[in-house]
Amino acid sequence: MRVLLPGGTGFIGRFLLGELLGREHEVFVPTRRDLKLGKAEMIKISGRPGEYARLVEKLSPDAVINLIGVLRGDYSVHYRIPGALSKVIEGTGVRLVHVSALGADESSPVEYFRSKALGEREVRRLENYAIVRPSLVLGPGQRLFRDALRWRVFPDLKTRVQPVDVRDLAELLADMLERSGGDEVNVCGAEVVSLGWLVREVAREAGKRGYLLPLPEFILRLAGRFESPLPMALTENICSGGKDVVFERPLRESIAFTAEGLR
Repeated sequence: MRVLLPGGTGFIGRFLLGELLGREHEVFVPTRRDLKLGKAEMIKISGRPGEYARLVEKLSPDAVINLIGVLRGDYSVHYRIPGALSKVIEGTGVRLVHVSALGADESSPVEYFRSKALGEREVRRLENYAIVRPSLVLGPGQRLFRDALRWRVFPDLKTRVQPVDVRDLAELLADMLERSGGDEVNVCGAEVVSLGWLVREVAREAGKRGYLLPLPEFILRLAGRFESPLPMALTENICSGGKDVVFERPLRESIAFTAEGLR
């Protein structure tokens, strides 16, 4: 299968790329950097939404898996890029697998989650699509833990999360290529924990010293006006019924795997 993989050079993308190549798919990865990633064909772009649509027209892929997302900056990419992809794909039968976020909601007070929900609306224009909403994703390269350990201090957040291992997520996304029709799933791991506890345990496993700082929530929300990822960290991120995929991989195994990228 010919697969176009926007976002294939990112944290999730690198694991998914390995999974797709292992299944002998032909993978095309748009990138703004000069990279070589195995047998994938790297295509240099500047990152404008229309470029992805033109790549669909040029390459005629069987499927597109959109992983593009930002934690800071221009959140409009969360709906402009899937909008451009959906427009060019509509009526062609090409399958679009779109990675959103658990908590995506057009009425959310957090811009990140609002923009993710708007992206989902664009994807639903198609008949052959999948929307995948993971909770916090664990694995080497997860930026949250690198940032927390850089400052050695992290708020003792009580926010509940249900983290999923990046390896399980990559397998699920690759499996989604084999399906057809409209499909929407929430993706979580087996355990619900607090975000502060998770940061502490990953740091401990990596042999790093970090401190959890107890702060009142109103102070954190005030700080969130100036630090855009913070409101996301204050939003509960768990599966709560409905169409969920819950993986049973032990959380301790995923914590140890995540810590490998911090040593």
